[in-house]
Amino acid sequence: MLESALAAERSDPNGLEQTLNRWDRLKATIKDELEAYRIQNIAHSNLLLVLQARIEDLENALNSNRLAIKNLSERMAEFEKIGAIASERTTQLADRISIAEKQLAELLQKAPASAEKTELRGKLNNLLGLLREKEKQGEVFLKAHTLLFDQMKGRMADLIEIRNQLEERLQTQFKSDLYERTLQPFARLRVQHLRTELAVLRDQSGHLLKADFWRRQWSNLRRSGGGTQTAFLVLFLSAVLFRKKVRRYLQSVEQKLEGPGWRMRRLALRLLRRSFVIVCAAVLFGLYDLLKLPHVNFSLGRFLNQMVFTLLFVRWGIDFFQDRIGDFDSQVSIYVRGRMLRFFQLLRGLVLFLLFLVGLFGRSSDLTWTVRLGLEIALLIWMISFWHRLQMVIAQAVRKGEKPPTNSRLAPIRSWTYFVAGGTLLLELIGYDALAVHFMVGWAKTALLAMWANIGWLSIGEWAAFQKAGAGTEPSPAGSGVSAPIGWFMVQMTRLAWFLALLAGGILVWSDTDVMSAGIKQIFNLSVSVGSLVVSVKGVLLALIIFCLTHASARIGKRVLNEKVLDARNFEHGLKESIVTITSYVIWGLGVLLALGVLGVNTTSMAVVFGALSIGIGFGLQNIFNNFISGLILLFERPIQVGDYVEINGMWAEVRKINVRSTIVQTFDNATVIIPNSDFISQQVTNWSFKDPRMRRHVDVGVAYGSDIHLVRSTLLEIADGIPQILKYPRPDVLFMDHGDSALIFRLRFWVHVDNYYNSSTDVRFELDSRFRELGIEIAYPQRDIHIRSVHEDHSSTPTRTDEKNDRPEAETPFHPAKP
Repeated sequence: MLESALAAERSDPNGLEQTLNRWDRLKATIKDELEAYRIQNIAHSNLLLVLQARIEDLENALNSNRLAIKNLSERMAEFEKIGAIASERTTQLADRISIAEKQLAELLQKAPASAEKTELRGKLNNLLGLLREKEKQGEVFLKAHTLLFDQMKGRMADLIEIRNQLEERLQTQFKSDLYERTLQPFARLRVQHLRTELAVLRDQSGHLLKADFWRRQWSNLRRSGGGTQTAFLVLFLSAVLFRKKVRRYLQSVEQKLEGPGWRMRRLALRLLRRSFVIVCAAVLFGLYDLLKLPHVNFSLGRFLNQMVFTLLFVRWGIDFFQDRIGDFDSQVSIYVRGRMLRFFQLLRGLVLFLLFLVGLFGRSSDLTWTVRLGLEIALLIWMISFWHRLQMVIAQAVRKGEKPPTNSRLAPIRSWTYFVAGGTLLLELIGYDALAVHFMVGWAKTALLAMWANIGWLSIGEWAAFQKAGAGTEPSPAGSGVSAPIGWFMVQMTRLAWFLALLAGGILVWSDTDVMSAGIKQIFNLSVSVGSLVVSVKGVLLALIIFCLTHASARIGKRVLNEKVLDARNFEHGLKESIVTITSYVIWGLGVLLALGVLGVNTTSMAVVFGALSIGIGFGLQNIFNNFISGLILLFERPIQVGDYVEINGMWAEVRKINVRSTIVQTFDNATVIIPNSDFISQQVTNWSFKDPRMRRHVDVGVAYGSDIHLVRSTLLEIADGIPQILKYPRPDVLFMDHGDSALIFRLRFWVHVDNYYNSSTDVRFELDSRFRELGIEIAYPQRDIHIRSVHEDHSSTPTRTDEKNDRPEAETPFHPAKP
């Protein structure tokens, strides 16, 4: 075994030598790259010293810096792996040397020496020599590796510092150029300047056909690794390959959305379907720039990015006008649709040509400025011609009896187009070149944002109308009118997301991404200190979100408890309402505590708040707190429940809802009365349906003397049995109450449900009158004898008997002389 190890170590020097040679070549390559990066940093530092550096030069320098950082980071990762492997092998060598030394020491301790032991010691010494030699080489390698790796770290730090300076300078230069004015803008129209730039154009076009240009691009691709660009290219090619399937799927979904309630969502799907490939390209370019990845050729990458935006703007503009105006066949609609389609098609060609010139010469080129000025003049002339011709078309449409759009609708659009086209041309003419370009591009992006914001808002409105229609067909058990709280919550959250997206899009359109993110972060971090309480904008927004989520959770919780949990249990309706209400209070309590914690209210502050609240309760809030505690007592003790029929202060009503401060009741006259909760605790309340919804009613009737009382009793019981609202158990009964002055008094007692409290008595009286008439039973009425005495001398005082009927007050009272 020792011999095999010794043979392996003796044969390994060739491999070690090859490894060291590869290491020397790699070290030389890395040193050359580090030197190139050092020279690049010097060039970029000199560029930073220029007071008025071109934005194109700064962008190219930043792109080269990012390429260098990416390449060097990959080198460092590879180099770190090599160092880890070398360190591991050095450790293994140290272990093997230790084992060999231990074996040699054991041999030296053993005696007597023999030829075999002597040979073994020699082999061990040779093996130790080879291992120690390798260990020395490994230490030298690790030392050189550490030194070179430290140099790479230092160069990386320099590159990152230069990158930060370039990014900061680029933002500063962009702001500076944005408001920089050219004093004599028309001096650029000199023929000599244009000839020079045309010659440059000819030379640069020739460079595209040379191998050296493409060699540099390949070198940049290799420096950037190529993996990221390849991944993005594969994603784009995948979108191109699957575009037909995606379009067919979107078209099938679009066909299912029939009806006026889906119009805007159909429009959104149609826009995405027709521009699927361009949208994918725009998303990939946006993601690439968002990740701040280096370009193989920055000018080419910027040209492709702007070209994709232009194509997307034109495609969406054409589809939007075709869909929104294509359904109308009026003369005005035909004119607007035709002119706008030709405008977008012409605009696409001119803008792409302008972008090509910008890619070759830059933004500040004289030739680029001349072409851009001509494009802006042509745009303003087209706007004036369009609106002038539109007024003539509107006048012709009015004469034909058509109903054109009103001037109040057209005036804002006309003013906006004149403002954009005229403002851009004015800024260009007075020398603000960069501001004019930013102004025009910003309004173009704003138009796209407004188009999608309009589509999104109207789509949310269609969705909300659908949810509202569904809620109207399925009222909730609690009578709140909300049958789909989850749908309502989703609609509200979508509206909030729409507003936030619109706000972020507006900021992004008119500012750089870094500026926007820094500004938003600065706004979120704004805070106000009130004593020990620190309130920040971020905390307030989070608290509002928590309140919205708490509100939605309470509504969803009510729905789930009512329909999924409590309906499966045999609970009383009032108990269910109490459980639902208490659950809502618990959810709101947790939400409020969480919101206060997000706002920065600690336990000390809450103790102060509760202390102040206790003082307020002692003075001004005593009644409110009393009602609140009374409401909790009503919910937990449940002397009254939702659906109970109560009598309070002489008023009969049904309990509709028990709130925190008050209870809502509805009288039988359909009047809604709000009663403080404390009245139900401190005053006498009659609950007619407490634990038992049955109530006993009675109807009294008087029959004439001489009537058949047994027939009266049986008739009353038959009447009670024949009315459906009267309960069969307990059984109705009849009481012979009294011999009255003018009648025999009977009382029919019966039990009814509380809902039939009034109509049952009415039904009994109707039936009683009808049956008594049929059976000849006379319902008595009071009679009275009146004796009249005469006081005249020529007439004797003879008493007279008369019958006076109380139910006929207007009839004359007959007088009958009494016999002497």
